[in-house]
Amino acid sequence: MKNSPIFPFVLLTFCALFWAGSSVVGRHVAGEIPPMGINFWRWLFAFLIVLTWTSGELWRHRKLVIQKWRYISFLALSSAIGFGALHYVALQYTTAINGALFQGLMSICILISAFIILGDRFGMRQGTGVVLGFAGVAVIVTRGDIDVVFGLTFNTGDIILLIATMSYSIYAVFLRRAPQELTSSALMAGMFGFAALYMFPLWLIEVYFFERPLPVNYTAIWSIGFMTLGPSVLAQIFWAYSVSKVGPGTAGYFIYLAPVFGVLLATSLLGEQFFLYHAVGIVLIFIGIWLATRKQPGSG
Repeated sequence: MKNSPIFPFVLLTFCALFWAGSSVVGRHVAGEIPPMGINFWRWLFAFLIVLTWTSGELWRHRKLVIQKWRYISFLALSSAIGFGALHYVALQYTTAINGALFQGLMSICILISAFIILGDRFGMRQGTGVVLGFAGVAVIVTRGDIDVVFGLTFNTGDIILLIATMSYSIYAVFLRRAPQELTSSALMAGMFGFAALYMFPLWLIEVYFFERPLPVNYTAIWSIGFMTLGPSVLAQIFWAYSVSKVGPGTAGYFIYLAPVFGVLLATSLLGEQFFLYHAVGIVLIFIGIWLATRKQPGSG
């Protein structure tokens, strides 16, 4: 299965599922669990988990990790903090519709960042896939009602979401430049460690200056537990592997699935109704991904 050409796409699908779950959980606990608290503890626990099998590699590559600490720090800052922390902050203010819209925008941001930074090119078929995928996202987040489009207002949370989205797209592109001599496990452990390190003072500021301590209760335990295992550990492993195989541009298309899974989670777990516009949006998204990831005739 691992050698199958579809294996990276399967992993990317799971990434989208974890991200959708992260948004659903993040919105659900926004009023109870402070954003810096949940982000600090998720990365600290994630770091401790990956150390169980990466400690040896991390020690063997310690000189290289020290040498490349700026690069690893940049990855941690742009993903775990630039996206993760800001994403939870944004969910304190913005609506679910706007949040889903920016999830779809992330795919386009990654494609554009890959074009600007790496010079990646995309043809008419990929461009059509982007348009169809984003159209599917738009159908879902607007509920198929054009009046919703004109009613959108961009508040503080929306601006934060835009910054977070651009931050993650830059991370996805620069991950492609990881030193070949540094194993993916050592890189991941280093990223998680730096993420927890940089989040620690932000968490202290939240606790002592904004007086928002992390409550020790069932909600905190299960939400941080999910954020640690799903969006942090497994999603990072799956995403890093898939990007190395298919590139950041192609991988970015699968982020379109996050709003789809968000709808499915909301209907199945929260009892929300499934409408026709959900089905139309999902069809457009899957067609868009198929067009965007299908190789051109005669390509290698």
